[in-house]
Amino acid sequence: MDFCVNTRQWAETLFGDCDLGDPRRTDRLVDYAARQAADPLGSTGRACRGSSAAREGAYRLLRNEQVFPADIDDGAFDSVAATAVAHGLVLAVQDSTGAGFKHPAAQVLGGEGNPTGFFVHSTLLVSAANLTPLGLVDQERWIREPKDKRGKGPDRRTYEEKESFKWQAAHERLRERMSSMDQVITLCDREGDITEYLRYLIDVDGRFVIRASNDRKLENLKHLWTHMERQPELGRCVVEIEQRGGQCGGNGQEARLPRKKRTALVTIRATHVDLRCQGGTLKMNAILVRETNAPKDVKPLEWMLLTREPVATLDQALVVVGYYKARWLIEVYHKAWKSGCRMEHRPFQSPDSLERMLAITAHVAVRVLQLKLIGEAGDEGSCEQILSRDEWQCLHKIARPDDRRLPKRPPSARWALHAIARLGGWYDTHRTGRIGWQTLWHGWYLFQEQVKGWRMAMMTMGAPA
Repeated sequence: MDFCVNTRQWAETLFGDCDLGDPRRTDRLVDYAARQAADPLGSTGRACRGSSAAREGAYRLLRNEQVFPADIDDGAFDSVAATAVAHGLVLAVQDSTGAGFKHPAAQVLGGEGNPTGFFVHSTLLVSAANLTPLGLVDQERWIREPKDKRGKGPDRRTYEEKESFKWQAAHERLRERMSSMDQVITLCDREGDITEYLRYLIDVDGRFVIRASNDRKLENLKHLWTHMERQPELGRCVVEIEQRGGQCGGNGQEARLPRKKRTALVTIRATHVDLRCQGGTLKMNAILVRETNAPKDVKPLEWMLLTREPVATLDQALVVVGYYKARWLIEVYHKAWKSGCRMEHRPFQSPDSLERMLAITAHVAVRVLQLKLIGEAGDEGSCEQILSRDEWQCLHKIARPDDRRLPKRPPSARWALHAIARLGGWYDTHRTGRIGWQTLWHGWYLFQEQVKGWRMAMMTMGAPA
């Protein structure tokens, strides 16, 4: 996984080419982003670590009416798109969420029938080789119009004027940023199953995997689900279902029950389908993934996947199913943004300042997600993929104060993240190895404070820091 240990280097790579109208603004952006990346949970003031100049510069940047969030977006998204080319085949995972606020700015953001905040549609690039996040390549933020201004009935607005156009709009921007779309596959959940969007993807020869929601009719007058259920079984495989917390609903999201992590044995059926719709036939492939013998009181897993990728054999179908498994990462990303960066608790009083903050922390959240996934992957590789040499040496002394000598080789990344989480009060009670977002970053903040003391001590002793 590409994880840049040095936050300054990370911020320079991501934001260094942003054109904000004045190079000094770009320098402030890089400086603030680096500081916030080192302390994602911290407020703007805390992230500046007592530097009055840094704090004043950060607040001036976030309140500057001449700094447009779109300019921050463009520079960072272009940087992610450029670096993704080296990874070969990538998955562009799209999903929406709501960003709600409860402080005074919410009165400006809210309205009748509205959540008090922004709606957000994100596109996360993920490596198809190992399903690890590479970076945020697109994000659209908007404030929904009051209910009485949205129009009533299907004929009031064109497709381009509807909120559902966000899926196609995101793909159009992605096509503009990527040097080539030959190695990009778009992933969408059931909300992306829109006839106009599917037709657009076919017209531009786009690669996609979209979970079907609509039981459309086929050219043979059968319906999609009935037709797929009658196809011969290609084979079976095991799908790991990730743990998911419950959700109360609101803010543009549906209520849902919590879900435990488990494995599901599923059957695979696949074939070519011709979907009937207004304006012509949509020719593509479909895969029906259905769980057998699900536990009692558990809703069986079922995915109806629409794609233009080959599915004639079991191996080909399993490749497509493997791609769709990466879709959960966008949900975890939004959770990292909300819980790992506390973006809904930033007390800026104007929507414009809030959006500038969102444009910056949206990328910090990817870094948070990368770090947490490394800790959960059971990776026994060197911790130097996430810590510098002096950092892991300091951590080893904190975790094992009785050891007189430092190890010759760096410990594993998993060990390092668990040791940092314990500083934040974590204890693996359920033996899952999972670390909560706020616990991890509270431990990270405390660890960074001790690293500062360690470096000062090493400099006093004349040792290389």
